[in-house]
Amino acid sequence: MPADPDLLVSSTSASPMNWKPASPDDLIGQARRVAEAQVTKAQRLAGADPPNGSMKLLLYGPPGVGKTSVVEMVARQLTGSPLAIEDFNGREVTVEVVREWMRGLAYGSLFSRWSVRIVNELDRCSKEAQDLLLTYLDRLPPGRALLGTSNLQLDLLTERFQTRFQAVKLLPPDTEELAAFLAARWSVPKQTALQIAEGSGGCVRAALADLESWLDCQT
Repeated sequence: MPADPDLLVSSTSASPMNWKPASPDDLIGQARRVAEAQVTKAQRLAGADPPNGSMKLLLYGPPGVGKTSVVEMVARQLTGSPLAIEDFNGREVTVEVVREWMRGLAYGSLFSRWSVRIVNELDRCSKEAQDLLLTYLDRLPPGRALLGTSNLQLDLLTERFQTRFQAVKLLPPDTEELAAFLAARWSVPKQTALQIAEGSGGCVRAALADLESWLDCQT
């Protein structure tokens, strides 16, 4: 089931902090390449009727490089409906929450053939919740996906936890690529874009915040 174009947020917002990538083409650096590969995989899985597989994806790397954007694109491609997607922060995923998920494994979504849970900062789950998530992931039936992000290096998560996921590391874009992105999308002078990109340390979120401050000063 392809994602509904009406569900995608426009990537032409005038405000950098309100900008939200709608497709892999809106991303830069490794985030774009990973998004292209994972969205293609999700498209293939979504096309099977009935679903013949599950998806367990963990993106890890420094903050602000596009991990959440990528998993949201994958979720939209799998489900075609925001009503079939649940979002959590790792701190919200307690033992009782995972137990509730396990009790509902036999039931899918009313709105899509796929049911997706996104957990940002998966490493913030308690150790007890992570241990129970191992069982949950092992029992995940076709048509279900758990998509996670982590700011930690993979070796800081337990080895058993790592092996349950397809784990992909996202690196920050290089300075020149980030500067070109800012200059092209918001018509920023190239030198200003380069200074913002250098100051961000590769964090796209930080670069967008600095760019918004700079734009505010121009009005």
